[in-house]
Amino acid sequence: MKQFVPAHLQKIVFLTILILAPLIRSATFQPVHASPTNQQGNLLQNPGFEGNYKAWSSIAEIQVASKWTPWWWDNPGHEPAYFRPEYKRASASVFPKRVLSGDSAQQWFTFHASHLAGMYQQVFNVSPGQHYRFSIWAQVWSSLEDDPNISVLPANPHMQIGIDPTGNWDPGSQNIVWSPEASMSSVIDQWALLNVEATAQNNVVTVFMRTNPDFANKHNDMYWDQASLEAVGLPGPTPLPPTETPGPPTAAPQITNTILPTVTPIPPQPSVTPTPTIEPSTRATTRPVDTETSTAFPTPTISATPTSIPATVTSTLAATETVEPTPTVQNTQVAIISPTSGDEPIDGGPGTSEPNDDQTLSLIVLAGISVLIVLLFALIIYLFRQTRLR
Repeated sequence: MKQFVPAHLQKIVFLTILILAPLIRSATFQPVHASPTNQQGNLLQNPGFEGNYKAWSSIAEIQVASKWTPWWWDNPGHEPAYFRPEYKRASASVFPKRVLSGDSAQQWFTFHASHLAGMYQQVFNVSPGQHYRFSIWAQVWSSLEDDPNISVLPANPHMQIGIDPTGNWDPGSQNIVWSPEASMSSVIDQWALLNVEATAQNNVVTVFMRTNPDFANKHNDMYWDQASLEAVGLPGPTPLPPTETPGPPTAAPQITNTILPTVTPIPPQPSVTPTPTIEPSTRATTRPVDTETSTAFPTPTISATPTSIPATVTSTLAATETVEPTPTVQNTQVAIISPTSGDEPIDGGPGTSEPNDDQTLSLIVLAGISVLIVLLFALIIYLFRQTRLR
């Protein structure tokens, strides 16, 4: 016996399907990614690392997202050896697993090598005394194999983020408040949210990222996406008086283990080849510093308190133009974090002087007298021998 559905019930079912179909399709086919914080109050520029990527300081291997600055430290003598990473765009269309949201994420990596490197961004017009939180999602592919989807025998990346409440862009500054290191299990082949908080002491603050793999794995690739800097809580105690903060550099900062007359980080001066060897205990580009007062970075702690890292930048970070060294290095602006207190002076140093004219004349007179004595002695011998022959 046939059963018929009344016409009014058919209309209700049809309308219900029309309403629910778009919702079902959206929930089924469109992936939803977490957002670190409410983006409405985000103070960072280009927090999603989108848009055009350009070669930093005309270095083709350093492709960075707009508004962000790279830093690194070169030290082939370190164990493991530190080399400048390659920076590039991670595209969602190629490896969607390595992009949290949008079309791209920032990536840097070394191949058969380790590194001490990162990026930073200065944030202006913040309120001194206000508490701020820096958040960012991160992921790591560290592997002995070439499968891009899974890590095999990964190296601990020692991944951290930080805030410099004074607004300086030196990744080796002792003023930086660093987050605890992210556990390796939380970031290998999956996204993890890193957070750190600090109270602004100036009208500028600077946010940092840094990584430092344990060993030179075949692939040491770092991925970053969806960053945020927001004011949180109530203003704290009265901050230190605002200080003059340098603006962002115009050339790629590079950390080297020799003394540069000028060199991340990121305005640094042209770079010079440094001489002292620095054994960093952790990571850290560069900013202009006084060559007689720069200090090395101590090992960072895992607590969210101001810590420091080995001398660098030299905000790697860490400039590419070269400058002829001058007779003195006092007050020379450099873009490295290498300490210079142990360097030998270029000139003769204190306690040395040039002979004066009187001393020179005395030497000439003494030399002349010596010559006359020798000639007189030779003449006496000659006359004596002639007398004997007769």
